[in-house]
Amino acid sequence: MQTMIYQRHMPPEELFAAQLEMLIQNGRLATVLAHLLGVAGTVLLFWPFMAFNSIMLWAAAFLILLLVRSLHMSNALVERRFLTSPKRLYWQLVLGATLTGAVWAAVYIYAATRVPLGRQYTFLLLIIMMTAFSVGFSVIVREYFLAYLFGSLWPIAWWSVVHYWQEPYSLIVGLSLLGFIALLVFVSNRIYESFRNMISLNWERETMSQELGELTGSLRDRNRQLRDARRHLADLANVDELTGLGNRRLVNSALHEELNRARRVGGELSVILLDVDYFKNYNDTYGHPAGDKVLQQLADLMQRATTRAGEVVARYGGEEFILILPGASGESALRTANRLKDLVLAEAIPHETSKVAPYVTISQGIVTVQPTAEVEPADIIKQADNALYAAKDAGRNTVIVA
Repeated sequence: MQTMIYQRHMPPEELFAAQLEMLIQNGRLATVLAHLLGVAGTVLLFWPFMAFNSIMLWAAAFLILLLVRSLHMSNALVERRFLTSPKRLYWQLVLGATLTGAVWAAVYIYAATRVPLGRQYTFLLLIIMMTAFSVGFSVIVREYFLAYLFGSLWPIAWWSVVHYWQEPYSLIVGLSLLGFIALLVFVSNRIYESFRNMISLNWERETMSQELGELTGSLRDRNRQLRDARRHLADLANVDELTGLGNRRLVNSALHEELNRARRVGGELSVILLDVDYFKNYNDTYGHPAGDKVLQQLADLMQRATTRAGEVVARYGGEEFILILPGASGESALRTANRLKDLVLAEAIPHETSKVAPYVTISQGIVTVQPTAEVEPADIIKQADNALYAAKDAGRNTVIVA
């Protein structure tokens, strides 16, 4: 049976690949939509104060950047680069996030001295909202989120602190942004750990479920093998190795069952016990291998002579065979015995030292009972054996009915 080894912790390389895959799946569309809304809001805020062509040129260039990033993520997902080259993909994603954040920071700093203060702070609020929104999907890979955060808000915060004298609230805005960045870093760390734990837990559950499924399948296969082995051993215990017929153990079991069945239904049961005439002489003349072959031929003939379902043919011992015929009357059993006798004679197996005929012959004893509670298997065997000896005393190659 296959040995199952349950891994309690997700391997670091698999966890890293799973984080990249989840980031691409969840962040590709969300990134594009969030920044599209940001571009639309920027155009609406700044177009009265800046050259329309310049704004549209910037918007087109930024949209191209978003499209390139989206296509890059899609290709990485299709080509499963999070598995084949995870580190390279990781740095490409971090670079893309940094570049995107830097674009927003550059636009804010550029517009700070060109638009009214209200529009400027509204634009800053727009950047803050996009950053806060991105926590939900980008913090799966913490460095990806931090790259965007420090690419966008960090430059704006320090620019505001350094240029505190340009606007009345620049210092407050700068310090507030630095505090907000620190808060986002703290929150992102907590969310990041939650994501990692969730991925690891799901992986462990799936792995355990898979291994339990494999173990169940293996146990099912082993149980089936054990059943087959038990069945095979039972067959070996009940089958005569030489002839392939049942052995004495099977005879005792079958006879006991058929007696009980006949008692329940009030039916009849017939038994034929037969012996090969002068078989010792045959072995002495032709050798034991030839004698074994004769027994195999007779086994085949007996199976041909019994055609009804439930009839049992077995080797009782040595050259003795027995036929158990459930529900067969005395006349029916006699017909079976005569049919078997004719088949043996038709086979014409040479037997030069037989005192009956130049061919192999058999003697048969038949007993038919309608069993009562007092009748036991041994009683039927004894009666059939007496009939068999009577057949031998009558000159052999004959059938005697008890």
